[in-house]
Amino acid sequence: MKLLKSFCIRFLIISIPLAGLYFFAQTTFENNRKSEHPTDVGLAVAILFAFILIILFGGFFIDLIVKITKKQYDVAFLNTLFLLLFSLPILYISCRMSSYCESCFCSWIIDVFKDLI
Repeated sequence: MKLLKSFCIRFLIISIPLAGLYFFAQTTFENNRKSEHPTDVGLAVAILFAFILIILFGGFFIDLIVKITKKQYDVAFLNTLFLLLFSLPILYISCRMSSYCESCFCSWIIDVFKDLI
């Protein structure tokens, strides 16, 4: 029961900022379509998404260290799963914004996301 409660709390911590970002993106895209001179708001949403994920990654990493020192290994494992979940989009965005090469780590990340989409 303790693990389920920890999962629900962590899921809410993740879902509230991402739902807020989703509604912000929808209203921004709608207002941009109505604008006389549309701008590139997709890049701003992607940067905001990366910022939210980095903040969540840092928070979960600090919580992981605290849970390991308190010897709560089951909750620490749950944090590790969420950290792995956050790391893929962060790596994808950073690979897309940096120089792309065919034989490096970024090509693997981008190919994985192309297959998923």
